[in-house]
Amino acid sequence: MPPSDDTSAIQVRRLQPRDAPEALSFLDSDPVANVYLVALVLRDAFARPGHTCWAASRRGRLTALLYLGGSSGAVLPIGDDREALRLLGEIASPLGTPPRFQVIGAQPSVAGLLETYPGGGLEPRLRRRQIYMALAPGALPVIPRLPELRPAQREDYALVYESGAQLRAEELLEDPREEDPVAYARRTEEECRDGHTYVWRDDRGLVFRASISALTSEAAQVSGVWTAPPWRNQGVARRALAELCVRLQERTRDVCLFVNDTNAPAISLYHRLGFADRLAWASVFFVHPS
Repeated sequence: MPPSDDTSAIQVRRLQPRDAPEALSFLDSDPVANVYLVALVLRDAFARPGHTCWAASRRGRLTALLYLGGSSGAVLPIGDDREALRLLGEIASPLGTPPRFQVIGAQPSVAGLLETYPGGGLEPRLRRRQIYMALAPGALPVIPRLPELRPAQREDYALVYESGAQLRAEELLEDPREEDPVAYARRTEEECRDGHTYVWRDDRGLVFRASISALTSEAAQVSGVWTAPPWRNQGVARRALAELCVRLQERTRDVCLFVNDTNAPAISLYHRLGFADRLAWASVFFVHPS
């Protein structure tokens, strides 16, 4: 039965560490699509300073969640209860937002939240319609291994810094070195320290890079897949991403990612690697005028 439109039946509360098991049970309805938030809950259990998560329930059962990532700017709505998402948006709007933030999730969840969030007449800087894709065990074709792919290290900082800026300029039409140079430099340092970004480089420079944005026992989410322009259309991304997927599926089950629905070359590549379309996805980016 679809949810009632009676918002008086919806109870909203801010989740606390003790609520982590209940939230994980709700997210387990799709642990692949929800992998990013599952990883956050497992890591911090709603106790990370500046980060909050709000839940909407009907008759004691969770029907929607809204995660607010504080200074990271990540706003993650989950659930198909449109009235609950609207109500979560109304509650979250007065809480304020960082100067730059992005709403990311399944298209219906994002659409429901944006009916009331962020408020104040603020229009998005950029909208992206995307496809959420997943690679199941056994779906990856046999491709020659690539031992040269490795986690980024300190000596890769300059290449990771420049390639990350190029990637963001291509995908999001902005240069992080100009928009937020201090935070961008800090993120690059973390990429070269924490082992979540993988690179393939040779004596000519960086060939390929990709990052792991979330990892659980059920799934790994890959982001920031990028091939240096001189090596495009030469099978580089196919071989390097296949190698990364092989390594990830030694640690988890599915590998997932999302891609702009207008990026035909990338979609074709992912399909050839065995990825299947999973959900209609969306990312909506905001910047305060000030």
